[in-house]
Amino acid sequence: MRWSSTALAIFGMLGLAVLGGGCQRGQESEVARSEDGVLRLGPVEVVDTVARAVAPSDRPLVVEGLRGSVRLTGAEQTTADLSFVRRGRGDTREAGQSVVEGISITESGTDAEYAYTLAADREDYAAVDVRGRVPRRTALRVDRLSGPVHVAGVEGALTVSHAHGDVTVQGAAGAAEVRIKNGDVAVGFQSLPTGGTHRIETANGDLRLRLPPDETVQIDAQTDAGTIRTRGLSFTNEQFAPINAGARYDAQTGDGGPTVELRTQNGSIVIEAADTSARDTTSAPATVPSSDTTVTPPPSVDTAETTAPDTIQADTTAADTTS
Repeated sequence: MRWSSTALAIFGMLGLAVLGGGCQRGQESEVARSEDGVLRLGPVEVVDTVARAVAPSDRPLVVEGLRGSVRLTGAEQTTADLSFVRRGRGDTREAGQSVVEGISITESGTDAEYAYTLAADREDYAAVDVRGRVPRRTALRVDRLSGPVHVAGVEGALTVSHAHGDVTVQGAAGAAEVRIKNGDVAVGFQSLPTGGTHRIETANGDLRLRLPPDETVQIDAQTDAGTIRTRGLSFTNEQFAPINAGARYDAQTGDGGPTVELRTQNGSIVIEAADTSARDTTSAPATVPSSDTTVTPPPSVDTAETTAPDTIQADTTAADTTS
């Protein structure tokens, strides 16, 4: 009898485990693929757009939280006009809509900054893309989990910090600090403020810096695995030394000026003259051709924007002019 009772208890526990496993599998989302084969959670994507506007005055404008792309352009205007494209995925439209409804856009303003904070009840299934035009001389801070960032024609101080995604900056004229883990970074300056230090850094990716040919600047560049190249600029006081599978390079143009620090662990660095005869057209850097000191960087975590053929577009635009 004792053995029979023990056996029944064991079989009962196994039965509960099987039922529990079945319930867990039932809660898992279907796996979907984009057109280029990228795996996604949930076959259905639901999208809506929320519009917000604010006059930041002299305050930095902040976009923080969640994943998704950022594309901002500087313009001669006093308000920041932004569109937040909320994306939610699920096994059904109802599930995707529930994810979208759980995405929040919280505004908070102080004398020091004006921030848009993005959050979601189900972060794995949610993303928010940010688009818009901001006052040209506004300072920006972007602090998100992942996604490509593109900023053009914004002359205020710029800070970008996230884990995954390429960063492209065109026509910068203020202090710049870019720190990411995976992705290429391209920064084009139309001018640099006198003094100070600019920091451009990625752990895995290439760096490209574009400067006006007559700019006075000090360069401090280092890659642990990759090459360093210069194009179209005349440097003095150059110092170059191989380091591991990479190199260290220090140089100067003109006399004095701000310092630009360039750092990558796995990737190459290009420092080149910007085309001042036309508008800055800095683009994301291509991989630098290999040489004796080049090794291929590890692949970055995929940060492609979510796409799916079954997409719902519901316009929930509502202007907010809170200052």
